[in-house]
Amino acid sequence: MAILHLVLFRFKPEISQGRRQAFLQEFMALSQKCKDESDRLYIKSIRGGVECTLEVSSDYNHIFMVEFESLQDREFYKNVDPIHAEFASRIIPLLSLTILAVSEESNFVGL
Repeated sequence: MAILHLVLFRFKPEISQGRRQAFLQEFMALSQKCKDESDRLYIKSIRGGVECTLEVSSDYNHIFMVEFESLQDREFYKNVDPIHAEFASRIIPLLSLTILAVSEESNFVGL
């Protein structure tokens, strides 16, 4: 099953809409830029959106799901990949909140 890397965040209020949009598009494009040591595109997919829960107020406003084939690919993304590291170094200072979670996809059969 796939490894799912969930990223939730909120931009600082002073970050312009144009700058936000540029970073959101750049995040979505990482799946076509990040390559492992064998020059393989290793991110299976990236899906993202704007938080839209009406029932409760949340602290974040953007949600991304980054899908990997293996935990090793996710660890490479997090700890080694220079494309991701460079992107993260530029976006993190613009954020007021970041929540990360990692899970292994499951169909929950046989638990």
